[in-house]
Amino acid sequence: MNLNRNRKKLITIFLSIIVVILIPIISTSCMGIGPFGGSPNEATDQGIEVFEVKRGNISQIASATGSVDSKTQNTLNLTVSGTIIGALENGDTFKKGDVLVEVDNSDGLFNIEQQAKNIETIEADLAMARSSLSTANINYQEALDKNHIAIQLAETNTKKAEESSESAFQSLENANISAAVSYESAELALVNAENMLKYADTNQEIEQKTYDVDSAELKVDSADASNRQSVDQAESSYEKSLLDQSSTYWNNLSSLQSAEAQIALVRENIGQAKLKLEQAQIKLDLAIMDLESSNEDLDDYLILAPYDGMVMSSDYRVGESASQGGTGISIISDEYLVSAAVSENDIARISIGNPTSITFDAYPNQDFTGSIKRIIPISIDEGGIIYYEVLIGFENIESLEIFYGLSANVSIETVRAENVLFVPIQSVYKEEGKSYVDLQVSGQVDHDNISQSVKKVEITTGINDYFYIEVTSGLKEGDVIITSRI
Repeated sequence: MNLNRNRKKLITIFLSIIVVILIPIISTSCMGIGPFGGSPNEATDQGIEVFEVKRGNISQIASATGSVDSKTQNTLNLTVSGTIIGALENGDTFKKGDVLVEVDNSDGLFNIEQQAKNIETIEADLAMARSSLSTANINYQEALDKNHIAIQLAETNTKKAEESSESAFQSLENANISAAVSYESAELALVNAENMLKYADTNQEIEQKTYDVDSAELKVDSADASNRQSVDQAESSYEKSLLDQSSTYWNNLSSLQSAEAQIALVRENIGQAKLKLEQAQIKLDLAIMDLESSNEDLDDYLILAPYDGMVMSSDYRVGESASQGGTGISIISDEYLVSAAVSENDIARISIGNPTSITFDAYPNQDFTGSIKRIIPISIDEGGIIYYEVLIGFENIESLEIFYGLSANVSIETVRAENVLFVPIQSVYKEEGKSYVDLQVSGQVDHDNISQSVKKVEITTGINDYFYIEVTSGLKEGDVIITSRI
C-alpha cells in the first residue's frame, strides 16, 4: 500500500475510535440529565424538538479506507533464452490469449525441421521393413508350397519305384517259370526222340531218329540258353528297379530336407524382418514424440495472457536478449476489488457476505455497492495500530472506468435490523442502568406547564447507528417523543 493509502486508513481508524468514544459521551450527555435537564421555565425559553416514532431499517457500520486492487496478480517468466521480438509494456492492456512476450524461435523451428526430415527417413525405413516382411511372408508361403509339392512328388516317385520293382520281380518270376516249362518241354522231346531211336529197324529209320535225337538235344541246349538269357535279363531289370527305388528314396529325402531347410531360412528371414519393422516403428514413435515435444516447446518462446488484464511491470524489452529465470512480467486481471484495512475493534463484527457501500475520491458524486469476499486473518501493525485486510467485491461498476490503485472509502454493514421502531439516539437517556424517553402525552406541548405535556417512559433498546437507535419495547409506531431543547 502507498503512503497516501496508509495515511487515509490511519485517519479513518482514528475517526472510528473517536466516534466510538463520543457516542456514549453524547448519549450520556443527552440521557443522563433526566427529563429536560432543567426547570420547565428553562425548557420554555429554549424551545422543544419532537420526533414521531417510525419503523425502518437500522444498520451498524464499520468504516475503513482502502484502494482498488486486482483479484488476480501473476508474475510470468520465460523458460528459454533468445532475442525478444515482441513485448507489452507497463500499462498495456490485453485479452486472454494475447501474446505478452515473444522470443525469436528460429532455433526451435530449425530443430523441428530437422526432426521432420528425420521422421521422413525413418518412415522410408519403416516402409522398406514392411516390404521386406511382406516379401518374407510370400517366400515363406512359396517354401511351404514347394515342400508340399516335394512331399507329393516323393510319395508319387516312391510308389512308382515300388511298382516298378514289383513288376520287375514279377517278370523275373515269369521268366523262371517260362524257362522251366520250355526246358522241360525240350527234355521231354529229347526223351521221346531217344525212345523212338530204340525202336528204329531200318538204317533209314535209325538215321532219321538219330537226327531227331540230335535235333531234340539242340533244342534242349537252345532252350537252356534262351531261358538263361531271359532270366538274366529279368534279374537285371529287377536289380535295376531296386537301384532306382533306392535312388528315388534318397532323392526324395534330399528334396524334403532341402524344402524344410528353405522353410527354416525363410522363417528366420520373417523374424528378422519383423524385428526390423518393430525397431523402425519404435524409432518412428520416438521421433514423433520428440517432434511433438519440440512443437510444444515452441510455446515456451511465448508468454500468453491467462486472462484479461493489464501489465504492471516488465523486464522484457524488444531487441534485448532474454535469459531463463529473469524477473519476468507482472500482470493483473481486470477483475477489480477493493482492499480495505479494518480496525481490530471492528474486525470481529465483520463476516463474509456483509454488504458494503463504496465511494472513491476520484468519483465524489457516485456511490457503489459491494460485499465482503474475503477476510485475511493476519494482523498488520502500522504505527502501533492493528488492522486486518478485507477484500470487497463490486456489484455495480459496469458503467464506470475503474483504475488500479484508486483510493476508496468503505462503509461495511455489520448488523442490520429491518422494519423496527427507532428514535434519535440523543432522545434516549439513562437512569440507574435503565433507558428512558420523554413521551408527549398531549396534542400540544404547554410551554407554561410542560410537565403536564410529557411523560417519562422506560424503553428497551437494540442496535444503533450514528443517528438512531432501535426500540424493542416501551413505544409504538406514531408516538411522539421529545428529542432536544433548542
